[in-house]
Amino acid sequence: MDTAPDSAPIDRAESIVNALGDGAYVLDADRNRVFVNDRLREVTGFDEAVLHGKHPERIVEAGHWPAEMGERYRDAVEPVLAGESEDERVQLTTTLGDGTEVTTETRLSPIERDGRVVGAVGVIRDVTDRVERERELRRLNERLERLAGFLSHDLRNPLSVARGYVELARETDSTERLAAAEEALDRIETMIDEALVMARDPAEVETEDAAVDLDDLASDCLESGDFGATPSDADVVVEDPGPVVGDPTLLRRAVGNLIGNAFDHAGDAPKVRIGVDDRGLYVADDGPGLPDADGGPADASSGLTAFGVSKGGGTGIGLAIVERVAAAHGWTLEVGESSAGGFRATLVGARSAD
Repeated sequence: MDTAPDSAPIDRAESIVNALGDGAYVLDADRNRVFVNDRLREVTGFDEAVLHGKHPERIVEAGHWPAEMGERYRDAVEPVLAGESEDERVQLTTTLGDGTEVTTETRLSPIERDGRVVGAVGVIRDVTDRVERERELRRLNERLERLAGFLSHDLRNPLSVARGYVELARETDSTERLAAAEEALDRIETMIDEALVMARDPAEVETEDAAVDLDDLASDCLESGDFGATPSDADVVVEDPGPVVGDPTLLRRAVGNLIGNAFDHAGDAPKVRIGVDDRGLYVADDGPGLPDADGGPADASSGLTAFGVSKGGGTGIGLAIVERVAAAHGWTLEVGESSAGGFRATLVGARSAD
């Protein structure tokens, strides 16, 4: 029987690892890191006690990985050491010795002797730049989706208004109603400009701090036709008619969406209250509220403001736009139950100009 020690294939692996330009190491069958190359020492800045020993436990204990990162590593390395996989890759975020964070991809391969796995080699590559590029691409795709959703959702009503007036002018052979159609088309043009703002990162959106009169703002929303015909028994009350500080165009978009949301969900005779309190600008209704996944009242963690999320069969665009308006101002959107048991949205941080 061949009784040669297991160290021979590990020694050969160490020679290979030492010659690699990437950071690399050798594990034994018990997940002890028995060898690391100079490149890994140089990049991580870890001392020898951290570089060697049980892996990933030593890294987690030293605070360079959170516990869940250690679990992710174990999930990748165990199949390799068990002889169930010949190649595993795992992406990990590590806090280096100087406190900076890097994202790496580790490729794990088995070390075998006589058909039996006696260890593993880990080769590490810095993929921080690649991951950031992928994140930026995802952010760009999300912005494009927001733009498409915004246009398809919010342009529909004023476009219908314009089309209706044009058809009426044709039927009556009168140009009297074309002025209203022109107003609707002007509104569409404004909304396209707003959509381009909404598609951008909130941190990049320039906002104007102006005194915006809530009475005038609510009246403009109701007269615009943005959300179709106003319910005949709707009761929209501005409880604090004074001005609020914010960007007029963005606030018009946010308040209009919240009023439209109330009209969509609060029944045939919605009662909508608008005002500013010590927390911010609010729009509240007396409808059934928007339930969370378990059927309870909505709250700020219910995911209702995600693009494409709707609990009432709609597109889910409106509240997401409101959230972006809040973010552009440095505010936050909080959703919850109104005093009448309906839905309430608060732009937390908005303040009265008085």
